[in-house]
Amino acid sequence: MQTDNWSYPEFHAFVMLYAANIDGYVTEDEERLIAPTITSDAYAKIKSVFMACDDADALDIIFSYRDKYCCTEADKAKILADMMAIFQSHEKLAQIEQEMHHLFQKCL
Repeated sequence: MQTDNWSYPEFHAFVMLYAANIDGYVTEDEERLIAPTITSDAYAKIKSVFMACDDADALDIIFSYRDKYCCTEADKAKILADMMAIFQSHEKLAQIEQEMHHLFQKCL
């Protein structure tokens, strides 16, 4: 699947998968938050792309869409809030999740 012409829902699902995987795995609760935001076929394709990426590749994909889908403060706030929802889907917000949220605040 090409990654250079994604719709916003495809981009959003990819970012949320990245956020969910920050601690090394994607939980069922996290997937339940992400999957309904996109068609099941599209989610399967996006997840496949995500699983084939290392961190550097995933960040390259995310940041390649920064100017398209994160160009306003409202856009950034939406992505960051959705990331936080993913992080908070389990009992405890891990230190790495807090740091990643802070990093994305600066980078987006």
